[in-house]
Amino acid sequence: MPTTPRTAYAHFCMLAKALERLGDRWALLVVRDLLTGPKRFTDLMDRLGGITPRTLTQRLRDLEADGLVQVDREPGRREVWYRLTPAGLDLAPALDELALWGLRHLAAPPAPSEPAHPEHLLRSVRLVLDRAGIDVGPATWVVRTLDRDDAFTLRGRDGRWSLVAQAASDPDVELLGTRRDLALYLATRPQARAAGHPGVTMRGDEREIGRFLDALAVFPPLSTGPASHATAGQQTGGLVD
Repeated sequence: MPTTPRTAYAHFCMLAKALERLGDRWALLVVRDLLTGPKRFTDLMDRLGGITPRTLTQRLRDLEADGLVQVDREPGRREVWYRLTPAGLDLAPALDELALWGLRHLAAPPAPSEPAHPEHLLRSVRLVLDRAGIDVGPATWVVRTLDRDDAFTLRGRDGRWSLVAQAASDPDVELLGTRRDLALYLATRPQARAAGHPGVTMRGDEREIGRFLDALAVFPPLSTGPASHATAGQQTGGLVD
């Protein structure tokens, strides 16, 4: 049974019933962070800036009780891993659409007070590349953070893109920087990305870097305002209404 009280809408509506299970604060963000693979409690705390350990414990227990999260415990092993069940993984398309809606209507650079985790922005990059069907040939890009031991791999093949929270051993392009510098680099305009960022190092031969920049040009700069929204709509092939 859930460990926290639930909102009961008492509507014969599947959306209302889903929100009764997933409408609590942080619940969908926990699911978001498990979509790229199993995580430990500390991994989730790191990504969910602002959550308390008590709240995260409650959300994980509720999601487990609802059959959305599976807990992997082994005798003699200190680490406990959390992973999504098939029902939890089924939420991926809904979260994708919410993220794309945010890009259309709420896009803005990270505020100074906002934690910037590369995984979250890379997930949006993956969504845009995948939705636009960007095909620059087989591509493997690795993003590493210098201030934390984080590594992520974006892979593209035949216009389909994937993101995993680990480093491929054979990247075509590798980006290195602090979490914030990487977020600022990815969130800026295509011309600025091509010019580089003082806090970001890019490794790869000239041809592979060119393919990377060509593909990434479809990702809209994260700024607000009518002009920016129009530009984003052109770059993402109709992602903006």
